[in-house]
Amino acid sequence: NQNTAAVKTDGTLWTWGSNVCGQLGDGTKVARSSPVTTAGGGTNWCQVSTGSIHTAAVKTDGTLWTWGSNSAGQLGDGATTSRLYPERTLCGGTGWCQVSSGGSHTSAIKSEIKGFIV
Repeated sequence: NQNTAAVKTDGTLWTWGSNVCGQLGDGTKVARSSPVTTAGGGTNWCQVSTGSIHTAAVKTDGTLWTWGSNSAGQLGDGATTSRLYPERTLCGGTGWCQVSSGGSHTSAIKSEIKGFIV
């Protein structure tokens, strides 16, 4: 990865580094050598993960947000169009508790799966 993201103890989300596909979520494609807050702002972020050229994060309300490159559908919105701003995933809902971004994929865990029988 050529970009980094972190959540501060006050719940704000900060990103910096390469931004060729908007993976910093600040509404631009400008690389940043100092941390900037995402366009989504707020103080309710709890976890973030950066992929090669996309980012995914979970808010304290259990919603899952993604932004950056979407060439392989890694943003989870049913399309392949990149985004410069954080947006909720297509599957939406709440209950998301952890996310991990890879090269061109994203995986996430929900704390509750209704109707699932083992």
